[in-house]
Amino acid sequence: MSSRHHLALLIAFALCIGCSGEGAEGEGSTVETAQPAPEDPPSSGQPTGNVDAELADRGQSLFQSKGCIGCHTIGSGRLTGPDLMGVVERREFDWIIAMMTNPDSMVKEDPVARQLFAEYMTPMLNMGVNTDDARAIYEFLRRDGQ
Repeated sequence: MSSRHHLALLIAFALCIGCSGEGAEGEGSTVETAQPAPEDPPSSGQPTGNVDAELADRGQSLFQSKGCIGCHTIGSGRLTGPDLMGVVERREFDWIIAMMTNPDSMVKEDPVARQLFAEYMTPMLNMGVNTDDARAIYEFLRRDGQ
């Protein structure tokens, strides 16, 4: 690869703002789900029961303020990154949390994250989402992304 091509990829990487998710390519097919990278922080476990409305509201605010809306929609089709409608049904909780908190490691080590990178040609940026923020965004996706 030429240094120009490397520079172009680096610029594309720097311009992308993303969170996580999956595109419509999984429609009707089985999608492999991998475990989070070893250095990912432990999660508090997949939420069950009713959506925590207060946490979902915080997650919605974070989804906007962290710039996730620059690459992702929820039900309006793909942008730079996948449409996140139904992502909580397609991906395991720990995978989604790891993708939001450690996208760099996930793209290097996780086969699904590598597949998404190959499809969208833009890696998710590490936007400094901590585990608590990721949990709030997940709750927002549970509420609005069904």
